[in-house]
Amino acid sequence: MDIANNMRAAAADGQDMFNVADAMGYTGERLMSTTARVPHDGRQGLVEALMTRQAGQGERLANHLAEGYETFDTAGRRIADRTAQRTAEANELYPAARADAGPVNVTPILEEIDQTLRPGVNQLVNPRDRIANDSIEGALTRVRAMMSDGNSQVTDFDTLFRTKLDLDDMIQRAEGQGAGNRAHYLTRVKDLVDQALAEASEGYTGARDAFATASRRIDAVDAGRDASRISRRAQDTIPEFEAMPPGEQVDFRAGYVDPLIARLEGASASPTTNKARMLQTPKYEAELPAFAAPERGPQLGDRIGREQTMFRTANAALGNSKTADNLADAADLNQFDPEVIGRLVRGDPIGAVTTGLKKILGTVTGQPPAVVDRLSKVLMETNPDVALDVLRAGTQKLSQNDQLRARLVSALVETGAAGMPRLTAP
Repeated sequence: MDIANNMRAAAADGQDMFNVADAMGYTGERLMSTTARVPHDGRQGLVEALMTRQAGQGERLANHLAEGYETFDTAGRRIADRTAQRTAEANELYPAARADAGPVNVTPILEEIDQTLRPGVNQLVNPRDRIANDSIEGALTRVRAMMSDGNSQVTDFDTLFRTKLDLDDMIQRAEGQGAGNRAHYLTRVKDLVDQALAEASEGYTGARDAFATASRRIDAVDAGRDASRISRRAQDTIPEFEAMPPGEQVDFRAGYVDPLIARLEGASASPTTNKARMLQTPKYEAELPAFAAPERGPQLGDRIGREQTMFRTANAALGNSKTADNLADAADLNQFDPEVIGRLVRGDPIGAVTTGLKKILGTVTGQPPAVVDRLSKVLMETNPDVALDVLRAGTQKLSQNDQLRARLVSALVETGAAGMPRLTAP
């Protein structure tokens, strides 16, 4: 039976609040709408259960995303942890590389700088005789001065390593200021400095590569956070993700899912708010399974789909016309105290309409309150095995008690209304 199987699949995915009405789809929505509006003893409990379930949708979706991405920390926490790990690793590897280092050769670096700075070294050592440097010349002149005074050159590994660190800062500042050309020239020089350091120390290459790998993982968190923005398109973000090595993909996920979870947690907790809808745009429907942890994508998609279904079930019962709710409330009052409604009827057209409500609802639905009450229990059942037994047994019992007024329930259960199969075997 599809209804029971759908409920079992939901329970296996941690969504054991998925009930019979949810598993029935549109038919379940319409039946839930009826049971929530027709007066019966279980009406209040049904409505409260649906409201409570829907109020927890945001927290459930946040947990689904965290599990689907195997990410249980924030993007900020991930960056802080990765930075601390990079620092600790560098503090261990770089001292070892410096300890084993020989002299460095900076001649190729100076020659590269001199190809840009004209007319040459002689004028560089007499800056007062030249026209003022532009930003590129000024930056390169400063770097050159760290390695040569015009007569001698740096040969000490530690001194050149400090120059490399200074170059890193200069490049970062240039990029932050939008000075792309200056950053380009400085990066060319930094690459030559790296090469000179690697030639002087066998351990430097390993330390440098480890630092670069750690830095790319930190950058991947920001890349994921940027990809989650609505303005980014899946056609661009998915290829970027797929081009990353597995380690960077792990940190990309942390950056990507963090803003989505924050939006879910910050959304209104009102039962009328559908938080699943924000995850069902074309962008997120493509990206969420593509970026999910290995073998987690299908489950994540199923969970989000069920949350959408549960919202629709609740919305059918709790949403739409408030007039229907108010009239049903008045009919409940009529059942409790007929004299109150009777006073409204005298000279009160609204009271006259309310007086006939119970009869009207009974005619429209074909079900008395006792039948609707039992139907509501079936619709709210969350145990697939119990639901199957109740549906089978309840069909015959309802038909025997009141075949005419239970026609809707009988048709639903015995024939599989709205495309559902006959209830023969689970």
